[in-house]
Amino acid sequence: MFLFIRKRVHEDSAGERESREMKMRFLGRTCLIVLSLLPTVSTQRGRWTVVGSNQPVIAYPGDDVILHCHMSPRVSAVDMEVRWFRERFDRPVHLYINQKDRLEKQDRAYQGRTALSPSALRTGDISLSLRNLQSSDKGIYNCLADDGSWNEEGQTEVIVAALGTQPSISIDATQGEQTRLVCRSEGWSPEPEVIWRDRDGNDVTSLSKTTVQRDSQGLLSVSSYIKIKQQSNVFSCLLRSRTPKPDGESKLHISRDYFPGVCGWKVAFFLTLALSIGAIPLLVIQWRRMDAMERKSEPMAARYRNECLRKEIESMRSVPKSEWKWILSSAADVTLDPDNAHPLLTLSTDGKQVRRGKMRQDLPDNPKRFDYRSCVLGREGFNSGKHYWQVQVGEDTDWRLGVSRESAQRKGGFSLTPQLGYWTVKWYGKEFIADAALATHLPQSLKPQKMGLYLDYEEGQFSFYNVETRSHIFTFTDMKFKPNEKLYPFFYTWDNNIDLVLESPVTKVYGGGALRGSLLLQT
Repeated sequence: MFLFIRKRVHEDSAGERESREMKMRFLGRTCLIVLSLLPTVSTQRGRWTVVGSNQPVIAYPGDDVILHCHMSPRVSAVDMEVRWFRERFDRPVHLYINQKDRLEKQDRAYQGRTALSPSALRTGDISLSLRNLQSSDKGIYNCLADDGSWNEEGQTEVIVAALGTQPSISIDATQGEQTRLVCRSEGWSPEPEVIWRDRDGNDVTSLSKTTVQRDSQGLLSVSSYIKIKQQSNVFSCLLRSRTPKPDGESKLHISRDYFPGVCGWKVAFFLTLALSIGAIPLLVIQWRRMDAMERKSEPMAARYRNECLRKEIESMRSVPKSEWKWILSSAADVTLDPDNAHPLLTLSTDGKQVRRGKMRQDLPDNPKRFDYRSCVLGREGFNSGKHYWQVQVGEDTDWRLGVSRESAQRKGGFSLTPQLGYWTVKWYGKEFIADAALATHLPQSLKPQKMGLYLDYEEGQFSFYNVETRSHIFTFTDMKFKPNEKLYPFFYTWDNNIDLVLESPVTKVYGGGALRGSLLLQT
C-alpha cells in the first residue's frame, strides 16, 4: 500500500514537470515570435503613405490645374520614382526617376502639358501641374511614389466641366397623345440638373422626364419633356450646372387658344373663318403701321450700328503720333536677369533674348529663381516714374508679358494674376487674353509681332501697345502694390523654337531736339 502511494506521488510529480516544460516551451516560442515581429513593427512605423485629394479638381477646357498629392509624413521625394498614370501603368501621364523627368516615356496626349515642382518634391509634395485642360483629361489619376523598398499610391479625380448651349423649348403635339413641351440643350459636362417651373414659380420637375445622350466628344445632350394640360400657362426650363457657372433658362407661354375646343368641327371652322375675314382689315392697318415704324427706325438702327462701329474703332484706335513720341521718350533699357530665370530658359549673353530649352540647366536654386513656371524678370526694377520697353514676340505661340511685384511669389505653382502681383497679357494658341481680375479676351486682330509696354508708376497704370500698328491693346488701372515697392518687367515663354527679343530703343532726331523713339516712326 505504501509503495503504491509513493508510486502515484512519483507519477504525479513527473506529470507536473512535463506540464511545466510544455508551458515553458510555449512561452519561449511566443517570445521568439514577438521578438521577430518587433523589427517589422518598428519598420512599419517608419513608413510613409501617399495621400491624394479627397475633392475632385473641377475645371473647364483650356484651364491650368494642379492635381494635388503629397506624402505623409512629409519626406523628400527627390531621390524617389514619382509616377502619375491613369488606367495603364506603362503609359505614365508624367514620370520622374533618378532626379529627372523621363518625358520620352510619357503618354503622347500629355506631352508638353505636365510638370512637377522640384522645390515641392523636397517637402514630399508630388502634385502635378496639368496645362491646357482637355475634355479627354477627365477621370481618375494615380500618383505613385517608390523609394526602391517601399511604394504607395494616392488618387485624384479630374472633372472637365462644360456649359451647354442655351436651352430651347418647343411644343411636341403628337396626334392622339397629350401635348408636351420639350427642353433641349447640348454640350454639357457633367450632367446638369434640369428644373421645370410654371408661371407661378412652382417647381414641377417631378412631372417631367429627362434623357441624356453622350456624343463622340464625350459631351452630353439633354432632352427633358413635360406634359401640359388645356390651360394658359408659362413654363420655364432651367438647366443648372453642377459647377459654379451661370445657368441656362428658357421660357415658353402656352395659350389656351393652342388647344382645340370641345365644340363640333363645323362650329370651329365657321368661327375661325368669320374671325379671319374680320381680321383682314385690322391686319392691313397693322401692317401699314409696322411698315411706317420700320421706315422711321431705319435711320435710328443705322445710327446705332455706326455708333457701335465707332466705339469699336475707338477702342482699337491708333495712338496719335505726338502721344506715341511722348510714350517713347520714357524708353528704358531693360535686360533679363539670369539670377531669377527658370532653369529651362536660355538667355543671351547681352540679356536681350530668351528661349525655352528642352533640358533643365544645373543652376543655383536661390530664393529669387522661378522653379515651376518658365519665367524670368528684368534686372531693372521701377519704383517711380514712367517707363517704356518693347519686345519682339514674332511667331511665338505661347508667351506672357507684363510686370511683377518684387514681393510676388516665384516658387511652386501659382496663378499669374493681379491679386498675386502679376499684371500680364498672354497669347496661347489662338487666344489673346489679359489676365485681369476676370480674364479679358482680346480680339485676335490685335496680336502684335512687337509688343510695347508702358508703365506709369505714380498713376498705377500699365498699358500694352501693338508697336507696328501703333495701336492700344489693353490697360491695367488701379494697380495695387506697396509704396515704393519695385515692379519688374516680366517674361514667360513655352515655345522652344522662337526667342522673345528685347529691342533696345534708338535715338531719332525730330526738328531741333533729340527724342528716343522707334524706327517705326519714320513716316
